[in-house]
Amino acid sequence: MFYKHIFSTTFKASALIATSFILTACQLTPLKSQVAEVEVFEQADIEKAQLQAQEIFQQFYQYQLDNSPVLRSSLAIPGQFEWDDISIEAEQQHNEALQEFRQRLINIMQPALNSKDQLSYELLLQDIEESLLFTPFQHHSYPLSQMGGWHTRVPNVLINYQEINDIQGAHDYIERIKGVPHLFNDLISQLEKSEETGIIAPAFVYPSIIAAAENVIKGAPFTRQGNSPIWKDFNDKIEALDLYQSSNKVLIKKAKRAMTRSLLPAYKDLIKFLKQQQARAPEFQVASDLPNGAEYYQLLLKSHTTTDLTADQIHATGLSEVSRIQQKIRALIKSLGYPKAQEEGFDSNLVELKPFFTWMENNAERFEKTPQGQSDFVAYQRDKVAAMSMRLHTSFSTLPTTPIVVRPVAEYRQQSAPIAFYEQPAMDGSRPGFYYVNPARQHDLPKYRLAALAYHEALPGHHMQIALARENTELPNFRRLMGFTAYSEGWALYAEKLADEMGGYTSDEERYGQLIMELWRAVRLVIDTGLHAKGWSQQQALEYRLANTPFSEQDSIKAIERYLVMPGQATSYKIGSIEIERLRKKAQKSLGRDFSLAEFHSVILGQGALPLDILEQQVDLWLESKDS
Repeated sequence: MFYKHIFSTTFKASALIATSFILTACQLTPLKSQVAEVEVFEQADIEKAQLQAQEIFQQFYQYQLDNSPVLRSSLAIPGQFEWDDISIEAEQQHNEALQEFRQRLINIMQPALNSKDQLSYELLLQDIEESLLFTPFQHHSYPLSQMGGWHTRVPNVLINYQEINDIQGAHDYIERIKGVPHLFNDLISQLEKSEETGIIAPAFVYPSIIAAAENVIKGAPFTRQGNSPIWKDFNDKIEALDLYQSSNKVLIKKAKRAMTRSLLPAYKDLIKFLKQQQARAPEFQVASDLPNGAEYYQLLLKSHTTTDLTADQIHATGLSEVSRIQQKIRALIKSLGYPKAQEEGFDSNLVELKPFFTWMENNAERFEKTPQGQSDFVAYQRDKVAAMSMRLHTSFSTLPTTPIVVRPVAEYRQQSAPIAFYEQPAMDGSRPGFYYVNPARQHDLPKYRLAALAYHEALPGHHMQIALARENTELPNFRRLMGFTAYSEGWALYAEKLADEMGGYTSDEERYGQLIMELWRAVRLVIDTGLHAKGWSQQQALEYRLANTPFSEQDSIKAIERYLVMPGQATSYKIGSIEIERLRKKAQKSLGRDFSLAEFHSVILGQGALPLDILEQQVDLWLESKDS
């Protein structure tokens, strides 16, 4: 999983858009069919169309920057130090802006565009139209959950993105602290508006949200015990400037005033509201419980998978994949030393997996729950990433120049953060990509599963794909930022398996670990659709996961709670990886001995993130070029 700190066009726009437009919004016309049409245009028409398209592409990118100071910070672009405007008025303005961009695109003589601009045109139009289709569901998603939100994004932006390179930078940092009350007022208004429409996050999210918010305001300058994360960060950054002591004192005094008079009351108000809302929250809630929930969930599936697959089709795919992966696990049982496998007449095809899973878990090596264990946990994954970086040339012809840094999760967010995640680099490469590993959860996974995790999040997974897109100056800037969940998570899951071909796994235990990680994602297809479309209870989901995986009850409860607050997202991983593997087999069959894995990967990664249907079109165009 990676966290996206960009201004996305799936930001929920206002419901002002007409229902008739929602139902008749243009669907993406396949690029290939348009390219196949032969039309003759005057040179002046061609130049005009291309100029118009490129102007819109750049203006859309600038619009993203202008409307998201947080995006600018995440890209290391200076000039703004405010927070994003998340007010209802801003949502309405965003909706209007998207409609204007859409109309301008439609007015272009699209067939006159060259193939590169045609592709960018299609991607931008599809992205805008999908965003507009979510308009009636603007309050259906949860602004805050155990997975994150503005309560944790504020310290994350300040600590990881708000640089202080001079005195002015220090003042900008302080101004951003002062802006938190306004941001949280709008956030509370969002939560109130959602509640008015009958939508409140499930009760289980509140303890995590409240605890994470409280962690931000623990320690100095609020209390005498320890330092709050933002206070420590500000002081560390000021210290690094090596200013005169008098300047230091002035800046620290101003920061303390901003934190005690702005940040502290803002967080207290948010925490107070959350505690009150918690009492009104439903115990259990799925997408189908929400207004027009079935339609909403299908739209989420389409968005996350970039396909027209129904919930039933995805559910069936999940069941099939679970069975297939379990068979591959059975084939490894004997080499893993399972005692029963050494008995005469043992047939791995008939073995019951649950006792085997239990035996593997009970005998697995884990990092100790000690400070040394935490250090070893981080170092182990750092070593895996470093070793994989030396093997990349075997499967890739183009490598990113932006470095990947393995970094432990900061203490203030360890309790709410997952075991590992990726954060994207700056657009210009001035800040590396970060693979964050959580020292507080060093005992959660057996050691043999950690290699696949590192390959997913870092190399050859998320960092390989995202850094190459960021560095690709041949693409319009908006496409260098663009993300499609099925593509990005599908690539990262594909990368876990690819790593075995690259020599990344050094034992059958680690290969078993890779299969368990894949099984984890296959089970998601079944549970996500089961919960949100097939009427499963939380207990049904729990029983299915416990019966088919080695995961503990506590881990399974946490996983199911994630699927409950992020409907559809969990289906993207396996759907995307299945498609990339299918396209690879298709290319291998078409090219035979002429197939080059490195060249195939260049095709998959060379255009930035793409919907899966357009990804196939790009592969087809490559195969056609090889035949000519």
